[in-house]
Amino acid sequence: MILLNDGAYTASRTLTTVPFPVQFMMSDEEENEIEEPKEGLKTSMGQDWGESLKTERKLLFKNPDDFDIFCDYELKQNYIFHGPELGCTIDHLEYDPETQRIIVHTNDGQELDLGTRIQWLVRPYIAKEQDIFIIQTKDGEPIDGVEVHMSVRDPGGGEKTIN
Repeated sequence: MILLNDGAYTASRTLTTVPFPVQFMMSDEEENEIEEPKEGLKTSMGQDWGESLKTERKLLFKNPDDFDIFCDYELKQNYIFHGPELGCTIDHLEYDPETQRIIVHTNDGQELDLGTRIQWLVRPYIAKEQDIFIIQTKDGEPIDGVEVHMSVRDPGGGEKTIN
């Protein structure tokens, strides 16, 4: 699931004077309610967790249900919430605009793929140099977290460090 939210809506606000708050939710459950695609065609983003841009790297999360990406565009802060243990210590992240995927660099030199392609809806918020919070949760409560720097790979294959 990927969330964009600008805050809570209160009944005291009217739609004629204040913009309505927006919350987008993309998950397999919602998208599966849509009619089945014709053979070989993708009809929704929720049905494409990266099959169109496969990776040769080992996946950090093997199942998209193991993690959520949350973009708080008001605070300009992004989060990756996950349930299972990571099994590694993350040194930094790197966004690859060619594959639209996040590469996870570990302290022991591994390069892992986050486990999904970054969809167009959140790409403007994620696909830039920034610090991202990676937070482990249990029963909806945070139990551990780390702030990790993410750079953007330039088209030539190296890292880009300019915003």
